Amino acid sequence: MEINTQVLKGYIDTIILSLLNEGEMYGYQLANAVWERTGGNFELKEGTMYLSLKRLQANGFIESYWGGNEGGGARRKYYYILDSGKKLYDDKVKEWRLVKSLLDTFLKEGDDHDA
Repeated sequence: MEINTQVLKGYIDTIILSLLNEGEMYGYQLANAVWERTGGNFELKEGTMYLSLKRLQANGFIESYWGGNEGGGARRKYYYILDSGKKLYDDKVKEWRLVKSLLDTFLKEGDDHDA
């Protein structure tokens, strides 16, 4: 079953914070990590990702710096999570668990509602 990307749009910030909670990353790494972890079922579009990163940084949840170009390639902008971002991430995880719990009361596996 294909995922409706609109369902996940409200959780892009949380997804990014989750990845940055594991360590600093640059944009391509973030997008690639999302692709790999979802088994290719969700692609974090570049425009969406950078809007989210900009918003998270403007609101004081993440910070960034330009890395060197030791390999001879273009410089990369690395992002890392701040303590305020870790708190926001924890709050969003709690919120998701509550939403999931509420939905689980209505959506039971094995129920045949098509009949």
